[in-house]
Amino acid sequence: MILKRFLALFLVFGFSAVIAQENGPIKLNPSIEYEVAGINVVGGGNLDESVIVLLSGLAVGDKLSVPSEKLQKAINTLWDQNIFSDVAIYVVNVQSNRIFLEIRLAALPKLSRFYFVGDLSKSRINDIREEIQISRGMVVSENLVVSSESKIRKLFIDKGHLNVKAKLIPEPDTAGNTVSLRIQVDPGPRIKIEDIRFIGASALPEKKLRKSMKETKRVNYWNIFKSSKFIKSNYKEDKEKLVAFYNSQGYRDMRILKDSIYAINDNRIMLDIHVEEGNKFYFRNISWLGNTKYSTEILNRVLRINPGDVYDDGLLNERLFFDPAGNDVSSIYLDNGYLFFNLTPVETAIENDSIDIELRIREGRQATINKVRVAGNDRTNDNVIYRELRTRPGNLFSRSEIQRSMRELSQLGYFDQQALDVKFDPDPETGTVDIEYSVEERSTSQLELQGGWGANMIIGTLGLNFTNFSARNIFNKKAWQPLPTGDGQTISLRAQSNGRWFQSYNASFTEPWLGGRKPRSLTGSVYRNIQSNGLPRRDPGRQGLTITGVNLGLGQRLKIPDDYFTLFTSIEYKQLVSTYTTPGGGFGLGNIPSGIFNNFNIKILLGRNNTDVPIFPTRGSVFNLSAEFTPPYSLINGRDYSDLSVAERFRFLEYHKWKFNSSWFTQLYKNLVVRSHAEFGFMGSYNSIIGVQPFDRFFVGGDGLQNFFLDGREIIALRGYPNNSITPPGGGILYNKFNIELRYLLTNNPSAQIFLLSFLEGGNNFSSFDDYNPFLLKRSAGAGIRIFMPMFGLLGVDVGHGFDNVPGQPGRSGWQTHFIIGQQF
Repeated sequence: MILKRFLALFLVFGFSAVIAQENGPIKLNPSIEYEVAGINVVGGGNLDESVIVLLSGLAVGDKLSVPSEKLQKAINTLWDQNIFSDVAIYVVNVQSNRIFLEIRLAALPKLSRFYFVGDLSKSRINDIREEIQISRGMVVSENLVVSSESKIRKLFIDKGHLNVKAKLIPEPDTAGNTVSLRIQVDPGPRIKIEDIRFIGASALPEKKLRKSMKETKRVNYWNIFKSSKFIKSNYKEDKEKLVAFYNSQGYRDMRILKDSIYAINDNRIMLDIHVEEGNKFYFRNISWLGNTKYSTEILNRVLRINPGDVYDDGLLNERLFFDPAGNDVSSIYLDNGYLFFNLTPVETAIENDSIDIELRIREGRQATINKVRVAGNDRTNDNVIYRELRTRPGNLFSRSEIQRSMRELSQLGYFDQQALDVKFDPDPETGTVDIEYSVEERSTSQLELQGGWGANMIIGTLGLNFTNFSARNIFNKKAWQPLPTGDGQTISLRAQSNGRWFQSYNASFTEPWLGGRKPRSLTGSVYRNIQSNGLPRRDPGRQGLTITGVNLGLGQRLKIPDDYFTLFTSIEYKQLVSTYTTPGGGFGLGNIPSGIFNNFNIKILLGRNNTDVPIFPTRGSVFNLSAEFTPPYSLINGRDYSDLSVAERFRFLEYHKWKFNSSWFTQLYKNLVVRSHAEFGFMGSYNSIIGVQPFDRFFVGGDGLQNFFLDGREIIALRGYPNNSITPPGGGILYNKFNIELRYLLTNNPSAQIFLLSFLEGGNNFSSFDDYNPFLLKRSAGAGIRIFMPMFGLLGVDVGHGFDNVPGQPGRSGWQTHFIIGQQF
């Protein structure tokens, strides 16, 4: 193609003085400026002639000499379109000082079809299609062929096929100026690393050296999460990590002399890495220069490096500039406004195996925040974001407050966590800084629409959860897009029914900042649940339970012990109307008697949550301690309850209930996280004559879903066992549960976050405190998957194996499948 371009230019420049035509040669004078009187296009194929002329940059009326740079540029421009195999411009006629040009083109062929040749599976063919992105009708240029071959080779090399061969061969087709592409791929064997040898290494065990190379591994059956295939880019990074590991062990002068990669058979290679370790060094004297704000004693305490410690440049930089826990020297300055602070470590002396370090500080002036801006929020109102920020104009600059602000924005759940960003615009002259937070909105409202068939009846569910709602814009027609949003409020509506047998309706509203000035939340909810034997309401044989309730709660953030704590207090009234002629009516509702029962309770919940993100936390913890209690009617009304009927005894329910749960998250490696969880619940009575009331008890086992039981019971999930199977008759009053999960994040895409998990779990449920044994657990193990989609919430499925027997059933529980909708275990 380059040769053809040269020949086209040669026609313009080399034969410009005398140009041939049918009636004889055309004589042109290079010193005369000719006017272009006409432009004709030949060989443009299906392309519009006017478009080709426009692309060339030439136009009728232009004045130019022959040869000229303008003609050269026109030819180059047409070549650059990559749709022609030949380009030339001829002068075909001259009339005085007017010339007529003809653009002669040969169009590149178009692709009619392509097919694959080679030992390729259907999935590999699909991978190639997705990688090269070619389709019928595309112009087949040399660049298309070369780039596609390169993409295919890279695709297979990344999968460990280092000797892959790829060739795209154009084949003339019968349909006009078209070609077929024969895509010939020979992947060759998958090349794996037989062994990694470190030549010249003696100071450190080879096992540790191999471990330091995170992505480049030799063949071993225990490499579950890492492949032994050779990827050049990973290998380059791992060599840098090898050097860093040596440096962390005191070998600051270590270097890689050379490395060799050679095949030992058709599918195995060896890696030989030649190293020069050098001497091992230690810290000797550590001194500070320029510190006035903090004493040397305080700085040494933060640094936590002592004379005689192994020299580790990486550890030194971490303790000086960025410790993940915030325990570094820079943090104590940056958290106190010293944005212009500068710290430089200098090696002042190296003697034998010892190094002296001088830490030179320029503290600068304290910086105050001038402006705080937010960008990217096209739905959420500014005030909703600003009220979560810890950085305010006039405050001293603080890195920890910025990090906390970013965490609070993430916890809102309105924004893409990966897109959250913060930018600084410091002004050293005025000692101020402007801060801009960048967010990217994501869909947060959720729709639940289910339909199914069970027990010979249709079961339907419709649920709507509107987060980031704006109640004040309900009557503003322009705000319905499709709903009024932006004020951070939450409205939840849910209805579930299978006809006469079961119905459930509930609605709730939450205002997270009551009054708009302080983080005090107001939550209100109403609900009505109906469960019966399915007979019509006026049928004398109808039996059922109807629960109607209302709840009002007030929450607030605390500052003591720290501002991760929250306190939530709620009051609730619910009325339970039972028309069962026998306790429970034979519908699995335990010991529920007939009558009208009233429950007025107060609940206090103290919680703390310092996890980094809500869906897949990698660090931090969550704990909740709650107390729910009713007035002790029997202790203050003076009535004798020993002779009362069951309906009269429980007319006003009285009890106290205590619950505790806690989760810890620890990041092991990148997307690999361990979650440890424990929980405990107990319900007691004020009066031994009355005993524990029959409602609101604990039912343990299964997936944790309500499953249409509406007697106020609390469903506690325990995977590996059938639903509600680990429960004494009538429900338990004391339970405990422990589990540990190993989680691995597959994708953190805002539209669908997906992670895998495996778990070990144990728990039990008891009918009295006398029976309680914290070590008597129903154990299980299994694995599952979770998918969080903003539109539908958290979905998942777990498969668990119960190792112990189910009460009342012979043998072990065995394998159980659990479907997860919305809740965490």
